[in-house]
Amino acid sequence: MTSSLESIKARGPFHLSAVWRPRFRVYTVGVLATLSLVLPLIQFYNGGVTGDVWWVWKAGQWMVAHHRILMHDPAGWNGAALAGHSWVNLEWGWELFLYVANPHLNPWIFMLLLGIFELVMLVGFVWAMRTMAPRLAPELIMALYMIYATFAFPFTVKLRAEMFSYMAFPFLLGILWRGREDSRWLWLLTPFAALWANMHGSWLMIGVLGGLEVMMSLAGRRWNAAGRQLLWAVVLPVLSGVLLTPEHIRVLTYAWWLDHNKEITTHIQEWLPIDFRQLSLAVWGVATLAAWVWRGWAHRRYPWILDLWFLGITLAFFDEIRMLTYFGLVFMLWWGYGLGHSRPYQDWLPPNRGDKPFYGGVAIATLLSFGIAFGVMSSHPNRVNNDPVPAPVMTWLHQHAYPGVLAPDAVGGFLIAHNIHGVYMDGRADFYLANGRRFQQYISLISGTDKPRRVASILKQGDVTVMAWPKSMLNPSFDWFLSGYHWRVRLRAKGWIVAQAPSS
Repeated sequence: MTSSLESIKARGPFHLSAVWRPRFRVYTVGVLATLSLVLPLIQFYNGGVTGDVWWVWKAGQWMVAHHRILMHDPAGWNGAALAGHSWVNLEWGWELFLYVANPHLNPWIFMLLLGIFELVMLVGFVWAMRTMAPRLAPELIMALYMIYATFAFPFTVKLRAEMFSYMAFPFLLGILWRGREDSRWLWLLTPFAALWANMHGSWLMIGVLGGLEVMMSLAGRRWNAAGRQLLWAVVLPVLSGVLLTPEHIRVLTYAWWLDHNKEITTHIQEWLPIDFRQLSLAVWGVATLAAWVWRGWAHRRYPWILDLWFLGITLAFFDEIRMLTYFGLVFMLWWGYGLGHSRPYQDWLPPNRGDKPFYGGVAIATLLSFGIAFGVMSSHPNRVNNDPVPAPVMTWLHQHAYPGVLAPDAVGGFLIAHNIHGVYMDGRADFYLANGRRFQQYISLISGTDKPRRVASILKQGDVTVMAWPKSMLNPSFDWFLSGYHWRVRLRAKGWIVAQAPSS
């Protein structure tokens, strides 16, 4: 024992492989993977299914019932004024999947689905990291994923279509990295794009990152490689996305319009620039700066393409908060590459042995995570399907006839999913912006700056004769309107009111 300790001291503080044992990997990977999986699950349980997910699920239900892709607004959803209007539905595949996977809104199935998605994300991250830094110890790989899963992914833990992009993104990066050595990997991008394009608009990253590969090859005068990359990583994937989606070329033009629409980038929180006054976001800014300082201080060599990935996604994240999850993934891969190509970290732990303990640790973590999450959930499982609108309000809305109802947009999807007709606004900002000025009018209503006459005009245009609204959100403009135009408060329940127009 004494000789072993002396050997360790002689080799330096980072050379711990002399005392490494397989069980250490099981314990370390198990703890890190458990934290990575269980924390988002618990956060999802606490937050429940959010407003947007409700209309996603409802859209899938409509498609199953009508046996066709939903491309026009159903008559009952938002009233006669918008019935049948065009909807460029970029996420129809995810909507259909979510409904088919859980047609009865079983909260246990929602939790199980999220757990499976997390496992796919973990597998994608490990595969991409081993592609880019094959000598990085599994313990460090899992530690980096834990940082990502704990501090980046929970920001957008939802069952929206973005989840598919979060699962697909690490596989995309790994394919592109491997494609530089063996172009046959790029063949996967064509069917990959066809699937992704029917799930979420972020599939366009295939063409963008593929084009970046072409530029890097041209800069290095690798003409043959550039030609193959142009064909297999740009032209064919984009063509498959255009030809094999119901909207065809509009999957490109509409996505561009959506990303550059000033109404969305001004009023939708997740599209706003990063606010460094928030500590949780400021930490990422400091960490990014520290990462570049660390790299310069240690004189690490990075491929230009990896630096461009990191720089590009950082600028995208600083411009739009919604890019945090993609930024976090690239940041961890960038960091892992540096660690994996540094001799001290390679000598610290044995990277090329102990795969069985690694897989064992992940398996144990999976069982623990589901056990903990389902154990917590067992006390109140319906919390996942948390009803944002009080039951008495829902009962009143179901029992009375009216052409349209005004409610906060955050609960609009919930109302639609529970068969409340004529909902004035839900979370599909793009649909309303593409079909009139209802989104702008809604922003005007909730801003509280409109005079009662203006409020009356907006509600009349939308055929709204009922308002279901939390009392805490009633601004002075609404109060003046309800009083001045003699709307009757028909129900008060659990902090909400239901008011009805006098003539209805």
